[in-house]
Amino acid sequence: MNQLEKIDSVAHQRHELQTKLYYDATIYSIIKHVSISGMLRHISFFHIWANEPHFITYSISKVCDYKMNKQHDALLVRGCGMDMAWSVVNHLEYELNKDQEYLDKPFKLKSRII
Repeated sequence: MNQLEKIDSVAHQRHELQTKLYYDATIYSIIKHVSISGMLRHISFFHIWANEPHFITYSISKVCDYKMNKQHDALLVRGCGMDMAWSVVNHLEYELNKDQEYLDKPFKLKSRII
């Protein structure tokens, strides 16, 4: 994948998230694995739309530049000492609000761990 295709893919995923999420959406997370040292977590993310879960882990990986773990279908999130699922949702909120002039309301996402 060349640089132009990567930029186009990120822009497409950002647009998808901006149209599918509403401004105060709740993003649910599932912590699928924690390393022995506690410094690495595998976390999946979804939101509820029309009473159905919609997994957005891949989109978050593209927009926020996290690596995917294909075995757990989750993001590789490094760090400890705080709620790392909230940290990812906060990073997503920041990335979605970058294009402020195109948005009606800025995103104020909520994080919940299941």
